[in-house]
Amino acid sequence: MQLPRPLVPGDAIALVTPSRFADDAVWEAAAAAVTAAGFRPVFPPPTDRPRDGSLGGTDAERAAALNRAFRDPNIRAVWALRGGYGAARLLPLLESEPFTADPTWIIGFSDITALHAWAAHHGVGALHAPVALTLDRVPSADRTALWHTLLNPTPTPTPTPTSNSNSNSNSICGGNLSVLYSLLGTPWFPKVDGQWLFFEDLDEYMYHLDRMFLAFRLAGVFDRIAGLALGGFTELHDHEVPFGRDLAGIVRDHVPAGVPVVWGVPVGHGDRNATLVLGAPWDPESYLRTHGDAR
Repeated sequence: MQLPRPLVPGDAIALVTPSRFADDAVWEAAAAAVTAAGFRPVFPPPTDRPRDGSLGGTDAERAAALNRAFRDPNIRAVWALRGGYGAARLLPLLESEPFTADPTWIIGFSDITALHAWAAHHGVGALHAPVALTLDRVPSADRTALWHTLLNPTPTPTPTPTSNSNSNSNSICGGNLSVLYSLLGTPWFPKVDGQWLFFEDLDEYMYHLDRMFLAFRLAGVFDRIAGLALGGFTELHDHEVPFGRDLAGIVRDHVPAGVPVVWGVPVGHGDRNATLVLGAPWDPESYLRTHGDAR
């Protein structure tokens, strides 16, 4: 998979709202963070920040902001101000030709998984990392990792002597479980064959997690992956009559026994949200040694 070129200090990063709208304070904080990291923020003035209900503008307006960035050779990345819901509505409206001719980093997580999947559909990697709204909620090491990775997105993995010799040849794909579930059967579901598949999620009932894992199993997804990497699953719920399985039990029920499962990847909606370069080779032991364990 092709990765966008690394950034250099002074490169432009466009601030976008492909999902929920953001208030002015979030826009200004995001611009300040980009500037402090040594890059140049590109963003509209307060009078030109559309909103459509809970969304950051109509579908056409949100897609246009992304397409403008993809067409501008000076903009090397787009950073989502927040997730929520709405990014998947844009997928038919995005322009692939300028994006694939000179790829732009798409930065974010949660609902931004839909945009990452769109990029992967066109053979381009992306950056799974905090959105602007959550940047101050993660440790400084995770904030630093975001900016460092943009400058150096493909460090050489250093697997330990006990790690699988083939593990660092497998790329990683995935993101938010609920968003990926919504893309099953669409053209934009990632090509998972031979890759590590990554999941994270929050605020779900146990039976709904089971429903999603069941759908992936019935679709044959787990039969085609190199391994399953599990990040944060936070604020989970159960009913008064318990479902009877926790997340580990759901994984046991639906993921074939021969598929490696890595727990505790420090990525998601909880206290940690380390950066993942989607589409790049991924060695779990090297990654956890670098970023720590979520548990």
